[in-house]
Amino acid sequence: MKILAIANQKGGVGKSTLAVHLAYAAQDAGLRVLLVDMDKQGSLSLTFSPTPTDTLLASSLFSEEPSKAAPLVVNDGLGLIRADNGLLAIDKAENQVIRHPSKALRAFANDYDVCFIDTPPLLGVRLMAALSAADFVLTPVSVGLYELAGVMDLMQTIHVIRTQGFNPRLKHIGILPIKINNRSGEERAGLESLRAKYGSAIMAETLPERAPVRKAIANRRPVWFGTKGEGHLKAAIEWQAACKAVLAKIGFGQ
Repeated sequence: MKILAIANQKGGVGKSTLAVHLAYAAQDAGLRVLLVDMDKQGSLSLTFSPTPTDTLLASSLFSEEPSKAAPLVVNDGLGLIRADNGLLAIDKAENQVIRHPSKALRAFANDYDVCFIDTPPLLGVRLMAALSAADFVLTPVSVGLYELAGVMDLMQTIHVIRTQGFNPRLKHIGILPIKINNRSGEERAGLESLRAKYGSAIMAETLPERAPVRKAIANRRPVWFGTKGEGHLKAAIEWQAACKAVLAKIGFGQ
């Protein structure tokens, strides 16, 4: 099982929307998918219907003794470890718990092909634990002063994870521009500035802000399902291309 953390220390950049679509795309490619929601806001968990309470919860991943509970089975080939209120206490825990989720998730290595972790929008134990457990990290980023500052902070956090013995194998696969307003000259200039600063770390694919994406999430389905109209078709093409590119970067597809 390959593990990808979707991380940005700035909130509101579409991490959960990206995680959901990566899960749909991976399933379309025939992969068995495990989703982990480490964000207390629980947007990833809310994407799916109300669930039983006896399944594995995200806060349990931080226990020294692994839980005997199993992820929620959303459908054949898709599992979910849901966010819960216990996550609020995790960032106050001792740093040694940072290593526990890696061990807990590896227990499912034979059950799933790929795992996507939706991380909280702040530096803390949960984000560091997600990066410590992951093989790869992807950074979705909007173009703006605060958002770009968040990217620099995250790069420093990744450096710490790699060099301080937490996870030297962690590979940053790229920065994905998301929620871009193509009509804004300021945002286009910001995107060019981003490419100038980070070069090939910026993925070629971009995900403009489009209403059909929000509607698709509200309907609990990928934006490429049942396309209607030019805007919807554009969104479908953009999101499928971006998801396929991400999957290829972690070893699935061309």
